Order: sequence, then C-alpha cells, then structure tokens
Amino acid sequence: MTKKYFIEGMSCGGCVAGVKAAILKVEGVESAEVQLQFPQAMIKMESDIPTNIFQRALIKAGHYEIHEGEQKPQLQTKKAHSGCCC
Repeated sequence: MTKKYFIEGMSCGGCVAGVKAAILKVEGVESAEVQLQFPQAMIKMESDIPTNIFQRALIKAGHYEIHEGEQKPQLQTKKAHSGCCC
C-alpha cells in the first residue's frame, strides 16, 4: 500500500534527507520518496501505519509535522520550525 503525506517544516535538501531517513526507520515501511518543492512524501508500506507513528519518528528527526494527504489541514496553526539542519 502506498500513501501520500504532507510534510511541514522542511526547508532544504538536508531536511529532505533527514525526513526520509526517519521514515525508512519505521517498521513496516518498504520505501519512501520525499520532495521539498511540494513538501510531501510518498510512503510504501506493508500495511497501513498510523500517521502518529510517523509523527513520532519525525519529531525525533527535527520537529517536522506530517499530515495524511497532499496539503496541510486548514484547521492547524503554523508552528515555528526549529529543527532544520541549516
């Protein structure tokens, strides 16, 4: 199964690499493609993995936020990003 997620907080290639590495460490993930221009990830997994599992992994990687779908939900408020590598 493959799902698309919006990733908030990435600002450079180092962020993309860190997010991808964190996602790939989650048990059950087969592959991940992360891009900066449209801040999203396509994650292929053995079975459905709850978004909160990915969120925990990304907080450890640099305080990124992940939301299922292509865009950030409108009800969320923007948080200052402090986890960038640059």
